[in-house]
Amino acid sequence: MPKPIDPEVFVQALLPVVRQCAQASLIFYGQVANIGKAPDTRLTGPEAQASSAVLTVLDCALQDLILSAVLNHFPGIGCIAEEATPLRRRLAGKSEEYTLILDPIDGTIHYQRGDEPYHICVGLARQGRMEAAIVARPSEDKIFTALRGQGAFVQQGKGKPRRLRLGAVPRTRRLYVSTKARPYQAVFRPKYEPQEFPIGAALVLTRIAEGQLCGYLTRQVAIYDVGPPSLIAEEAGARCFLKDGREPRYRGGRKFSYYLCAATPHLQELLLGEVRRCRGERG
Repeated sequence: MPKPIDPEVFVQALLPVVRQCAQASLIFYGQVANIGKAPDTRLTGPEAQASSAVLTVLDCALQDLILSAVLNHFPGIGCIAEEATPLRRRLAGKSEEYTLILDPIDGTIHYQRGDEPYHICVGLARQGRMEAAIVARPSEDKIFTALRGQGAFVQQGKGKPRRLRLGAVPRTRRLYVSTKARPYQAVFRPKYEPQEFPIGAALVLTRIAEGQLCGYLTRQVAIYDVGPPSLIAEEAGARCFLKDGREPRYRGGRKFSYYLCAATPHLQELLLGEVRRCRGERG
C-alpha cells in the first residue's frame, strides 16, 4: 500500500519550490532561445502544432528542479509531466494511487517571446481526481493554490491570499475557444465574445477563476495542461467537464478529445448542447 499523501502537506512542501522557480524563470522571460522539439502532429491545425514544438532549456530545468523536491518529499508518487527528462523517467511506474501532475512552463511560446503570461503548474491527483494544485503566473507575481473542498486562493506578491469566488452571474461574456476548436467560435457569436489568444490552458482556467473569462472549449488537450489549473477553476465555483458531461480523470498519458469549463450551470448546458449538436451534424 502506498503511503497516504495529505494534500495540504503537498502544497506546503512544494509551494516554496514553485515560488523559487517562478522568480528564477523571470530572469529568462523573453530572453531564451527556442531549442525546439518535434511537433505533436496529432493536434489539429498548424498553430497548435507550431506551439507544441516550442521548447526552452528552462522547461526541462524547472521540471527536474520540481521533480527533485518531489522525490525528496514523496518518493513513491507517480508522475505525469510534459518533458522527457531523466527524473520523469525515474518516477515512471511508481504509485498508481497518487500522481504528480506537472507542466513546468505552460505557454512556452509566450515565455520564449516574452509577450504574454505563462504558468508553472503542479498538482496532486488521487486515483485520477485532482486534490491539490499550485499554479504560478510569474509575470504578474501571482500564485494560485487550491485544495479540494477548501477553496481556491490567489496571492500577489507579499499580499494576503485572497479567496476566489465566482458569482451566480458572470462579470464578462468573454469565453475562450481554442484554435483546435475554432469551428465552434461562430456558434457563440453574437451572445458571447469568443477569443483564441493568448494560448495556455492554465491562463484560461485561472482567468475563469478570477472572473475574467466565463467559459472554455478546447480539443486534444493533455492531462498536464489542464490538471492543476482545473482545480483552481472548480474551487472558485466553475465546472470542468468532458464532451459527455463527465468529470475529467487525470491519469494515464492520453489527451482529452474535448475539454470544457463553464463558470455557471447555464453556460455548461449551452457548451454541452452545442458540442453535441455540432458533433451530431458531422456524423
